[in-house]
Amino acid sequence: MRKFPMLLFLLLCLFTISAAQTADEVEVPFKFEKGLMIVDAKIKGDTPVKVVVATGAQYSIIDSTQMEKHKLQAAYAADDVVRGRNDSTYTFVPVSGVSIQGSKSKNLQMRLGSMERVSEAAGTEIFGALGADVFEGQIVQIDFKKSVMKFLSKGPAKDAKDASGKALVVLQMDEKESNPFKKTHVVPNVRGAKINGKEIKLLLDTGRVTTIALSAASAKKLGLTAPEENEQPRAEKVSFEIAGQQIPDLPIAVFPKGTAAERTLGGHEAVVGTVFLKNFMVTLDYKNKTVTMERQ
Repeated sequence: MRKFPMLLFLLLCLFTISAAQTADEVEVPFKFEKGLMIVDAKIKGDTPVKVVVATGAQYSIIDSTQMEKHKLQAAYAADDVVRGRNDSTYTFVPVSGVSIQGSKSKNLQMRLGSMERVSEAAGTEIFGALGADVFEGQIVQIDFKKSVMKFLSKGPAKDAKDASGKALVVLQMDEKESNPFKKTHVVPNVRGAKINGKEIKLLLDTGRVTTIALSAASAKKLGLTAPEENEQPRAEKVSFEIAGQQIPDLPIAVFPKGTAAERTLGGHEAVVGTVFLKNFMVTLDYKNKTVTMERQ
């Protein structure tokens, strides 16, 4: 009989350990500042930095001044076939041990850029922006209402419903871009949306402060008037539908053809930013290439 209390104690310990190991909802708070998701991260394993979360970016970005501050070295590589003349290259900075609490630590080749304007808007020093190369193979849930993100071991069930009993919006991501010269990553470029009744793909990017931004080509495809090259982006209101849920009179922006603003869309038909996404709890399953959206 004396063995029974000890056995019970051991079982309780094992249960506690098991529960701790299977817990998959570590809440990571983020600051939502002027439409930007700012979260604490680490580089080199234990060096704390602040970053912007940019779910739609294939490659993470590092600010040039932060490269110097943290004694990192830049390098470059070919972006296409090397011909010895007018070759296309890109600059990157190898950064080890990049992670957000709860995420897997990654060694990244971060693209060199400027976060000066982002730091000014955020009111704090921003190291860079973390994109799909960090989230690859992981499931990240973003709760804008509570300003927390979680890294999950599994996403919501396909037949899951929200608090009101409505089915969650489940969207399929495109396959990743194929490029023999550099590693590419899956981004949440999804099908299942319509603007003015016409289908369009959407890139869901928490690194962009907008509702929906369209390229000039996409605008023409949808029957909208695109601005001329020397004009400002055109504001429009459209009927928007996603997985059967309709939003009338949704404001969008149409970017002029050939401008720097249009190039920031990265060739995507449309980019959805935080002004729209903040109305949802968004689960991005980079492992199984699905996106689940729950209206908040």
